Amino acid sequence: MNAERLHAIAAAVKVDLAESSALSHLQQLSTALSNLSSQPGQAEYQRQVSTSLHALESALTNAQVNTFSPTWRQVLDETAMSELLGVSLLARVQAAIAENQLTPTVASSAVQQLFAELQALSTHVDQLLAALRHLQVGQEDLEPGECEIGVLVPRNFVSNRLDKFADELEELNRIFGTFSELATGERPSFAIRTISSSDLSIFLESVPAVGAAVAVAVERIVALYRQLLEIRKLQGELFKQGLDKKDVKGVEDHANKIMDKGIDVLVKDLLTEFEKKGDGHRTNELAVEIKYSLKKIANRIDRGFNIEVRMEEPEAPDEEVAVDEKAQQMHERIQGAATGMQFLKLEGDPILSLAEADKGKAKKADSAEPATA
Repeated sequence: MNAERLHAIAAAVKVDLAESSALSHLQQLSTALSNLSSQPGQAEYQRQVSTSLHALESALTNAQVNTFSPTWRQVLDETAMSELLGVSLLARVQAAIAENQLTPTVASSAVQQLFAELQALSTHVDQLLAALRHLQVGQEDLEPGECEIGVLVPRNFVSNRLDKFADELEELNRIFGTFSELATGERPSFAIRTISSSDLSIFLESVPAVGAAVAVAVERIVALYRQLLEIRKLQGELFKQGLDKKDVKGVEDHANKIMDKGIDVLVKDLLTEFEKKGDGHRTNELAVEIKYSLKKIANRIDRGFNIEVRMEEPEAPDEEVAVDEKAQQMHERIQGAATGMQFLKLEGDPILSLAEADKGKAKKADSAEPATA
């Protein structure tokens, strides 16, 4: 995390609190519960609780914070804000009420405590924003229509060494270059927007079409990988029982087979949706490169990488010019894929060893120590 990104996240949290009216809804629910606790048999107070709870549920379910990117969500977790925002806060409220249905006084006290915590968070966010502005710390925002690709590289994957990190950056440039050729027909190098040293995160400038292709690819890879989480956990349990890697090779082979089949389907879908054809276009060669880029992404997700795509909604330059329809479509595609690109909770050792190049010059993923996403 860097100060400019924290500034942008804090500003977004402030907007979210204002637009969702979370404080107001929570206060109304707290008041209704307090009234009900004083006169439990009063039907009007029961209706007030129900109405206030429904309003809060609607506001927190539709809160923008729920759609924050994975790295933004990680910052919320690290700064202890996530439990007081969006659906996480709603879950706490619902649990407090469900656990104390027969004791409205206790439920009222629990909700009042949550209101006090949220009020304190709102105050701290205001103070943080004021301090950052006073110290002239910039705000790392995307302009309307701008897009970025973010990658979190686990330190143990590169042994916390600069030379290995540099090699991995070159590899990432090749991986994303494949998607660039797919969506635009060209392979320019990616410009760096930000690098965060605390968790080795790098954020790259991207055109929307490339960002959308990467987002769809990562979303589908993550969906495939979720099928392997229990297999990975089982493999870890077998290792704890004293079995060697060769003894559980069948488990690993099964996981690789599932991912391989899914990637073959995904290659065709990506070509159908995003392929940009032109002079000298090479569909067959590109399909092969996409396949191996997807395998590289899968191997890296298995080792604790996280890849995200963010795009600011495009807007028309003036009232007489319509919003770029293509850009709007890409924005909707990226937003639709965002929820499926969340951090995975990984247990046990990595399970994938997909070949990252053609036979004869095949390169398998380095065996890094397990990383926690």
